[in-house]
Amino acid sequence: MKPLISYSQRKFQALDAPGRIKALNKLLTALETVLGDPACSSPLLSQIRLCIGWMEKPLPQSVLRLANDLGNDPDPHQISQAITRFQGSLGLTFKDGQIAVLKGDGLRVSDPAAKERAQNVIVILDNLRSVFNIGSIFRGVECLAIKEIWLCGVSATPAHPALEKTARGTANRVSWRYFERTPEAIETAKAAGYHLYALETTQNSQSVFKSDYRFPLALVLGNESLGISEEVLALCAHQVSLPVQGWKNSLNVAVAFSVCAYQIVFGPGPAEQGGNNG
Repeated sequence: MKPLISYSQRKFQALDAPGRIKALNKLLTALETVLGDPACSSPLLSQIRLCIGWMEKPLPQSVLRLANDLGNDPDPHQISQAITRFQGSLGLTFKDGQIAVLKGDGLRVSDPAAKERAQNVIVILDNLRSVFNIGSIFRGVECLAIKEIWLCGVSATPAHPALEKTARGTANRVSWRYFERTPEAIETAKAAGYHLYALETTQNSQSVFKSDYRFPLALVLGNESLGISEEVLALCAHQVSLPVQGWKNSLNVAVAFSVCAYQIVFGPGPAEQGGNNG
């Protein structure tokens, strides 16, 4: 199989020194996107080795290290690390959305009880500003099979072009609704029978690991800078927070959501807690 990107010896050697490095980087970038598919990665790997062999000696240190790293039939993890080292030597850094994700991911094992809890959970975002955070939350919601995300105020919807970069293919797999004002979403959730839990550090907050969760449950997340508004906080019957032991008193909102949501879905159920499911 011929790789999608390929160079003949004549074409490659016609490039100047910076052009050859750029061509190698182009090949490596293409290789990273197909690391999980040997039928596509093997021809690209062979092409890269050929191009390195066509370069004038002595090789630049970055290329020499790359050649060594790609020798002896490396596995996908070694190849990925080699690519990162080479691109790092060029001063390239990458945002989360630019990093290739292998297709297929891992084995999915569904816990029926946990999935039932997740399907009785919605997440309400109170004016989150960061599209990166919202995309990350979409990804967590999809992984946990949580029922829905309700986006409020300035929170970006999946129509935003940057959201997919961190949602990583999950934005079109998660049900969502949009509300102009968060209190409207809260009242809608209450009318549907949801128990409201605000993830916020307050004097009345209980640890997410010690709270008695009642389902159906709505988890409310607040603005990255200001937290959940006082108006919205007053509408939530329960307040939970993550215990911290360092100088900083809070985590990034997407990280905090993941910790809390996993505890809600996979932690002790109402029977184990001695709580009430109503």
